[in-house]
Amino acid sequence: MDKKQAAQFDSAAHKEVQATRRLMRFLGDQHNNGDQVAAFDSMLASHSKGRDVAMSELPESLQRILNSKYMEDGQQAVFDGLEDGIIEFKRRNGGEMPSEYALAAALTTAAAPFGGGEKQDAGAEYAFDSLTLGHHEALSIVPAATQVIIAYGISNSLPLLSMLPNPMGSNELPIVYGTAVAGLDMGVMTRGELMDGDKAGMPYLENRHTLAMEKTAAGTFSLESHVAYTAHKHTDKTIKFVVDKDSSTAPFLGGRVTVMVKGIEIANDKHRDHPTNGGRSVLQPLDPVEIGSDTYIVTTAVADLDANTVTVNFDTANGVDPEDYDVTVELIFDYERKDSNGNSILREPSVDMEFLHRSIYAHPHRSRSTASIDAITQLSNELGINWYGAAQTIAMQRYYFEQTGRLLRTAFNMCMSNQDPKNGRVITFDFNKTGVSPTNLPDAFSNINITLGLARTRLSRSINMAIAGYDLYVSDRGAAFFSGMGGQNYESTGVPFGDQYSVYRIGRLKNNGANVYYVPTSMGVFDEENDTTTAHALLVPRAITPAQAPFVGFTAVPPMVLASNANAFEKDVAIYSRMAGEVNPVPRYRNQCMLIEMINLPAL
Repeated sequence: MDKKQAAQFDSAAHKEVQATRRLMRFLGDQHNNGDQVAAFDSMLASHSKGRDVAMSELPESLQRILNSKYMEDGQQAVFDGLEDGIIEFKRRNGGEMPSEYALAAALTTAAAPFGGGEKQDAGAEYAFDSLTLGHHEALSIVPAATQVIIAYGISNSLPLLSMLPNPMGSNELPIVYGTAVAGLDMGVMTRGELMDGDKAGMPYLENRHTLAMEKTAAGTFSLESHVAYTAHKHTDKTIKFVVDKDSSTAPFLGGRVTVMVKGIEIANDKHRDHPTNGGRSVLQPLDPVEIGSDTYIVTTAVADLDANTVTVNFDTANGVDPEDYDVTVELIFDYERKDSNGNSILREPSVDMEFLHRSIYAHPHRSRSTASIDAITQLSNELGINWYGAAQTIAMQRYYFEQTGRLLRTAFNMCMSNQDPKNGRVITFDFNKTGVSPTNLPDAFSNINITLGLARTRLSRSINMAIAGYDLYVSDRGAAFFSGMGGQNYESTGVPFGDQYSVYRIGRLKNNGANVYYVPTSMGVFDEENDTTTAHALLVPRAITPAQAPFVGFTAVPPMVLASNANAFEKDVAIYSRMAGEVNPVPRYRNQCMLIEMINLPAL
């Protein structure tokens, strides 16, 4: 996929999310009306430019669903799907609302079988091949199937995986990201370095350059100004900036030169008679500087604006001779200075934007469900459950559950692959802390907050991004550990858990707001069976935007019900889908998890 296509996809997804946000805000205001279809019609009718314009401003996916002939009498199913999905999501996630991205992703997923989107290219390889709603055995179940897709798409959108809208129905979905880089060598930055990287707080754009002067003789220090310099840690634990003599010389302004010794101003040329753009500017010594038992006295200091140099002499007879790099000078570069040909000598520092994209791809999935005529009729007559809808529901539930397990195992494995004690993705909480004697178990357990804070800081530094919040995924022993923290540190959601087929939010840490999710052993994420004094917690950050999430996914083709009855007395239902749930392909966001290993716990 080229950059133009990636930009088109990104724009379409953004538009879909914005329209979904407006729709949900209105429906939320009208929630108590009891009839969401009526509320929806009211929204369309009340638009100042008419119903057609109002309809065009809806999410494009919703337009395709509602305008379909299969949904003429089943529009309520769309809103029921939204409501059911939100209710189930809130039940599983401690009352939290799903994001508009999750809602938009569910709608675009449900709209995929309807086809006919204006943004779709029917001739492209990624369009839905020959799959349409015509493959459903009975078209009367389309509203029910749509409701199931929307509801399950929302309810299963755990914060672990950010489902991205796919309004174009593509098999390939780009994640577009931009980076700001330095446009030239200036200060400590070199061209192409990230502006928000490990030098983000170092000199580049601000035209204030505090440079270490070189000791050339006893009591004499000098500096030739250059545009680039490097940061060095001095023996007194301060940072000194040493000029790179291989870089271009840098003219500076007279009347703005300040000399300091150990950070204390000792001379400057801030007097009325100073030259500005050429000649020699004489610096006036200030009062002697006393630091501890040492006294520093400047005798003479000159800034040569033509040679781009500064020279300072100290009185070593009546004062102390400063050590190398103890003397610094602050300069303001002169960007208006021109050479003999009238060309500017210096270029202003610039910030360049680089926009790149990485793609994720949907993969085909197939399954079959077989039931006898007797079972199907009993299911329909006694329970009022449609066989096709039941098969679709079971397939979706199992698919999402397996996907969550795969992603959690992937996160665990990525953490275990980097156990460097300083920068790795595994950090240990030892219940037995030397010199610490908690008076009760909840207080002892609450010390985990210190370890979690260290893990969060280490992860933020590694991925170079602030973490807005995070979730903790735990198994049986981890759930028991956090539940034992007591009411001052831990708030339980009260949701029953322990079954082998669901992931639930079971609580929240009051100190840092982290959500705790229970992971059943059936997922095979944590192996704690043979050690009763060890537990694990997988820390997964919540991204500020979905494209920065640790795991991202989308749906190209939602689960489709395809009938194939080889046996007259049985119904053989095939389920086909094309979906994605992957590690974020953007290198910066690939490995964003931390594994907390809790050791020497009381036997749990």
